[in-house]
Amino acid sequence: MKKNNKYTKEQMYALIRKWEDSGLSQGQFLPQYKIARSTFGFWRKKYLKETGRAKSKENFIPVKISSLVPAGSNTGTIEIVYPNGVHLICPVGIDPSRIKPLIAL
Repeated sequence: MKKNNKYTKEQMYALIRKWEDSGLSQGQFLPQYKIARSTFGFWRKKYLKETGRAKSKENFIPVKISSLVPAGSNTGTIEIVYPNGVHLICPVGIDPSRIKPLIAL
């Protein structure tokens, strides 16, 4: 992006938004702009904090419920789809303590 490796906040924030919209991994995106992963990570952390999107200490993330299961029902499955395409499918009645170790945030 720049030869002297000094980036303005505006340049990096625009690049972060471009990466978010691209659907590419950082490993695919960053070489196109000749930016080190450490530099990108530094600016992304600042960007997420400034925009209020930094991870909270509780590590909760928004979820989308695509269909409801009647209360008390132990039939059906719960499916968690990660942004990287991994699917976690569990029976509805599963003890939440068994799911927690499978969720890496």
